[in-house]
Amino acid sequence: MSEFSVVTVDDEPLALSRLEIVLRGVPGARLVGSASSCDAAVALITERRPDIVLLDIRLRDGTGFDILDRLPRDVTPAVIFITAFDHFAIRAFEVSAVDYVLKPIDAGRLREAVDRARARIIADDSVGQVKEMRAVIADLRAEFHDKARSPYETELWIRGVTGNLTRVSLDLVDWVSSEDDYVRLHTGATSHLLRLSIRAFEARVDPTQFVRVHRAALVRVSRIAEVRRSLTGRRDVILRDGTRIATGRIHAKRLRAVLLERDGPNPGTPAA
Repeated sequence: MSEFSVVTVDDEPLALSRLEIVLRGVPGARLVGSASSCDAAVALITERRPDIVLLDIRLRDGTGFDILDRLPRDVTPAVIFITAFDHFAIRAFEVSAVDYVLKPIDAGRLREAVDRARARIIADDSVGQVKEMRAVIADLRAEFHDKARSPYETELWIRGVTGNLTRVSLDLVDWVSSEDDYVRLHTGATSHLLRLSIRAFEARVDPTQFVRVHRAALVRVSRIAEVRRSLTGRRDVILRDGTRIATGRIHAKRLRAVLLERDGPNPGTPAA
């Protein structure tokens, strides 16, 4: 299979441009069209019948699952899902019938996914692939809708330096520190580095569970043991394991409100 056709589907113009640029460097890849909505994607894939579809999970007018559900049963491209940081349901992608690429799109990872898709096409086990893919998509859809009921993350999949993915439950995270363009998730004696700004991380977690105490630190509310005044007059958050985290003035009011909501008035906790 020297040449193969590809359709890209994403509602972000920059993401489509990035996919196009990366595909230019993939030997044999021929981009036959791009779509930014569910309706346009269904029409394009049905007409062009590409070998591979690079498919965003979340679009403004629906999901990638909706698109696949609407395709004629004889249109069975290999599917590579494109999904943002959160990449709920990563475990379901570990099967062979579907693959995934996380945003921001890494050229090497995309080429690897495309190579796997080409191998499946060459193997020509179309019946088995379609059956497996539909089963996986059903699982993904169920988890997607479970996720949709809550707008906040409950777990993260973090890619290590070796490329392996580690599942981290946010219930295990004591606090989060900012390190330039990354955040470090502190989970007891270990930590995990995630390429995400602290502002973006804060937007993805439940504000009743995590509170910003400093421009460079978020703390899990349930881990706070006390707020203690330092020798310099600054107030520090003391976690249950003894970790001491400086607080910032602009976050004092929110911290106080969260602790009052959690514990009620507490004369033993200094006013922030």
